[in-house]
Amino acid sequence: MIWEKDDYTISSERKNVDIDALHDMLRRSYWAKDRSREAVEKVIETSLCFSMLRGEEMIGFVRVLTDTMAYAIILDMIIREEFRGKGLGKWLIQCIFGHPEIKPLRQVLWTSGADAFYRKTGFREMSNLKFMSVNWVL
Repeated sequence: MIWEKDDYTISSERKNVDIDALHDMLRRSYWAKDRSREAVEKVIETSLCFSMLRGEEMIGFVRVLTDTMAYAIILDMIIREEFRGKGLGKWLIQCIFGHPEIKPLRQVLWTSGADAFYRKTGFREMSNLKFMSVNWVL
């Protein structure tokens, strides 16, 4: 699918993911700074990807893992720093919410620093649930 707004395009077509640009953005993040290019390639293959483009340049990205029945897990949401504060992240989330494969599912994510942003897009904390993990140390 393709969405357009002003000078920007969001594409859910995997061919529009610029692996080098994405790897560079993720290396600058706090959560994926050590992720190898090979690991980035691998997660692209197994995810529904949304690339944000300005012209041909990828300036944002998010990926979604889904079981197609109940859950869609939103991961690796990132907008290049110089494009933040323009409503592009909110638009990217809205496109995910409207995607026909994701719309009927429970959309979930975890964050350690962007909760205020995600609250503005409609997410809320689930106080009766606990996040649990194995082999993940923060």
